[in-house]
Amino acid sequence: MERCGESHRMRLIHAYEQMAAAAEKGDAGGVYDAIFSFADVGLETVENPVLAGILQGLMPNAQRLQYLSLVVNRKRYLAKLSYFKTIVESLEARDVERGVQAMEAYVASEKIYALASFGRHRLHG
Repeated sequence: MERCGESHRMRLIHAYEQMAAAAEKGDAGGVYDAIFSFADVGLETVENPVLAGILQGLMPNAQRLQYLSLVVNRKRYLAKLSYFKTIVESLEARDVERGVQAMEAYVASEKIYALASFGRHRLHG
């Protein structure tokens, strides 16, 4: 059984399109909702129930951090799109390594906001 079937692929594309439309309008709520629609599809494909449970448990913190990132730096909405676009393209090309690299790069780009939320750094931008 494919981890990411046609239905999942279409939902990822739809979430990306919603994200792009919201980013163009400067709609933080729309970008936020689309990011987590995208994440929900990924969580559905996790085949390990223990890992899925751990990831679900992390979601409230991830949501808070993502909200902080979106509110603090509205100029980055369009920059965020490139990561998600690469993930969708990698999925369609069956290029797992490129998709993983895009996810890792996205997490690294959000690191400053995660650290700032714990008071370790000041936000710039």
